[in-house]
Amino acid sequence: MPKIVNKIVNIVGARPQFIKASLICKGLRESNIEDVLVHTGQHYDFNMSDIFFQELSLAQPDYHLGIGSGTHGEQTGKMLMEIERVLFREKPDYVLVYGDTNTTLAGALASSKLHIPVAHIESGLRSYNKMMPEEINRIVADHTSSILFCPSETAVRNLQKEGFSSNIVNHGSLIDNAYRLLSTIYWPLVVNVGDVMFDLAIEVKNRVAEKEVLERYGLEPKNFILVTIHRADNTENKDNLRNIWDALIEIVKKGITVFFPVHPRTKKVLNELNMLNKSIPEGLHINEPVSYKEMIILESNARIVITDSGGVQKESYFFKTPCIVPRKETEWVELLENDWAILAGADKDRIIDAALNSYYNNKIRDWKTFYGDGKAAERITNTLISSLKR
Repeated sequence: MPKIVNKIVNIVGARPQFIKASLICKGLRESNIEDVLVHTGQHYDFNMSDIFFQELSLAQPDYHLGIGSGTHGEQTGKMLMEIERVLFREKPDYVLVYGDTNTTLAGALASSKLHIPVAHIESGLRSYNKMMPEEINRIVADHTSSILFCPSETAVRNLQKEGFSSNIVNHGSLIDNAYRLLSTIYWPLVVNVGDVMFDLAIEVKNRVAEKEVLERYGLEPKNFILVTIHRADNTENKDNLRNIWDALIEIVKKGITVFFPVHPRTKKVLNELNMLNKSIPEGLHINEPVSYKEMIILESNARIVITDSGGVQKESYFFKTPCIVPRKETEWVELLENDWAILAGADKDRIIDAALNSYYNNKIRDWKTFYGDGKAAERITNTLISSLKR
């Protein structure tokens, strides 16, 4: 019989990972499992990192590796070295990795090389574009994991195409049968638990003063467009970023308010292009990155969202806010299929047309529970506990 697990290491490094870990770590502590939190330092700007620990009541990291930025190889290599040192010291029974960043890749590789079981939260997402660093990261993480926690049926189907076919458990069966199915299942295990982000987004929305946040930024409900841009495809390709910026300028000229909290990477390139030093139209609100709680209020009160972020696309859907995606593909294909997201690429005219059509179109869209019922964190914790008692 495998020994009962008493220690789990959580490896985080970027905004969405802090958010997901806040709920998972809480569940582990309540179940008397020792959780060790490792922050790689991939995001080191205050509003991109530290503030999330404060807002989400997430315990301060047990280890802060301070890796910072760098090329993909440099950043991932440094993370591998430092994570390995932590794992040698802590000797955990499981390692949890989240999402699709370089932190995810390094955590999964370091753990699997040491034969420590990996559980990947947000498994099965695919853009089918291997030019995206995130696509490589998520594929490697999935194929080195012992438990793959999926946020949706689409993610499960993606894994089935890759050979995960005889070890898939529906979350409803796990709940209904008190996890007894785990005793007969072979590893790796694929579990559709729903989306942890949905759990927390709904909770936060219900306890934050919306009016106060909107007044702080001079915005009115359903009377502005929220913009976030940070993907390498758009920040490392200056033509792409220039096209997106020019599209925003044209949209503002139509009398529409645009609120744009600028990611540090994006700000750096915009400064290199001398965009932020030019005369900016009054309706374009350039802001520092906002907190998670503020972001939830902005997403739920925007008329539409323009974003290249996978997480923001999904969060917008939680609150029934249509989304324009300046990318060629998205991991959340169910949003495309149900007309909640529109792919516009980094094409100025397509972004403008899609944004104006969505902004002024009161089309009624069918909203479905793609991402579970708000109990994903509970299912993840229960699955981990049950698997550890096999």
